[in-house]
Amino acid sequence: MRKGQINKYIKKAGREAARAAMSVCIAAFLISIHAQATNGNIITTGFNSLYNVVASIVSNIGQLFLLWGVFEMAASMNTQDGMAQSSAFKRVGGGLIACIAPQIIPLINTGN
Repeated sequence: MRKGQINKYIKKAGREAARAAMSVCIAAFLISIHAQATNGNIITTGFNSLYNVVASIVSNIGQLFLLWGVFEMAASMNTQDGMAQSSAFKRVGGGLIACIAPQIIPLINTGN
């Protein structure tokens, strides 16, 4: 009998904890905090620095793909396997696009 009462108490405590957690989650979504941005440069600077980090990562990955594609293309030129040559050219093209993309995106955004 004692084990059954302990199990009931644990289940009841679990339900109460779940209700409390749900209440806190709902309150966090429903309570809105009004924040007024007085200086837009702070936000723009943050996004620009994030863009620079992501752009450098994409460019570095593109350089790796480009090198990998060049070495694979050189190896596939010795064979007559068309699929290997095709995938090497695709990898070189993808690497070039990834390398050049961070420089092209600002041009597209400004419209120049």
